[in-house]
Amino acid sequence: MKFILLVLLTLAAAAQPKQATPAERVAHWREDLQFFVEHFSNGHCTPADLFHSPLTAFQPCHQVDFARLYPQPAFSNEIHAIEASIPTLTDSQIALRLARLVASAHVGHTYVSLPALKLGFRPLPVTFHWFADGLTILSTTPQHTAALGTHVLKIGSLSADQALAAVAPYISYENQNYLRVSSPSYLNKMALLREIGAVGEGNAVTLTLAKGAGEPFTLVLRPREPNLKDVSAIDELHVPESLARKHPKAYYWYEYLPDSRALYIQYNRCSNDPQQSMRDFARELFAATAGHPVDSAIVDLRFNGGGDSRVIGPLKSGLHSGHYPVFVLIGAGTFSSAQDNAIEMRRQLNATLVGEATGEKLNSYGEVRQFKLPNSDLHIQYSTEFFRMQKDSDADALYPDIPAPLALADFLAAHDAALDAALRAALRPVSGSSRR
Repeated sequence: MKFILLVLLTLAAAAQPKQATPAERVAHWREDLQFFVEHFSNGHCTPADLFHSPLTAFQPCHQVDFARLYPQPAFSNEIHAIEASIPTLTDSQIALRLARLVASAHVGHTYVSLPALKLGFRPLPVTFHWFADGLTILSTTPQHTAALGTHVLKIGSLSADQALAAVAPYISYENQNYLRVSSPSYLNKMALLREIGAVGEGNAVTLTLAKGAGEPFTLVLRPREPNLKDVSAIDELHVPESLARKHPKAYYWYEYLPDSRALYIQYNRCSNDPQQSMRDFARELFAATAGHPVDSAIVDLRFNGGGDSRVIGPLKSGLHSGHYPVFVLIGAGTFSSAQDNAIEMRRQLNATLVGEATGEKLNSYGEVRQFKLPNSDLHIQYSTEFFRMQKDSDADALYPDIPAPLALADFLAAHDAALDAALRAALRPVSGSSRR
């Protein structure tokens, strides 16, 4: 019995990852930094280094316009400074320094993907979200449900806006809309909150919250415990289901709205669903609604972060054959190819854009590649092309023709401000609606 126990203990010890010595740790990070510089700036990579997208002969194997986006000697000086500080920095601090360097170019598609649980990163037990009227909490662990549906007034001693400004240098963003969309996952990281001075004694973060017009109250949080399931504000506060939240995981779906004689189409991923191609989806959609009177079509792109801009082609062709006005719902989460699709529908279908400004400049970088650092496993995404969607414009976003911001109270009441605004506009004559 003792022999068996000894064998089991030996096997268990062998299964534990070997802890690197201080010298080995420094060597590993130096190797990672060298690997990063070679792959990010010089294009020294092989197909085996890449993932998510194959290398082609027409695309560079490094960040395009590197010399302009990351001017010397500032870039090299920062790399040398990080390297010299490795012995005194934690793993998370090194990752954050690298993220800040990459984010300094303000290219939304180019970033360091910070891990959730590795390299000393641990999250708070809450999920933040920005609405038009401020930062809120939309999910948390069971012991903190009193925070659900509240406005976040302070994180530590910083106001919500001050905290946003403090984490902004670590985030790759092109406009304030995308900064707000991206920031919740950064504001949730203890390591970054420590860097901006928001962590107090006992490794705790004190949030100052307010629900509605109620008095502010505080909530002290420590790093999230593993294996705890989140409780959402939707479930805990019994928020009614809105139309836009019916099928959040679907690539695309539609519903005919008989009361308003509108065709609602939600397009969430610029990619063909493996279960039903966009061509088959569009054929089914227009066949199923052929017997219904359609006064307007509403295409919802608010939750679409991009992909292949060409996928939407069959849907656009079907909408072009109709004789009704088209409205496109956009927001800060409308990004990359989804923004391109909104621009195309405005040009080709005379579509009216409704909602909030998008999360990307009209002319920006894309066609991404990714690589992974060999020791830390940090994932780096970079852009290989620059896309000019508007020749005479350097606008920081695509702005709606009909603004319809969403506040927290709207969300909790399942009131979809953008959809309602589109339906109201459909009742009025639309300029240029005889475009066919």
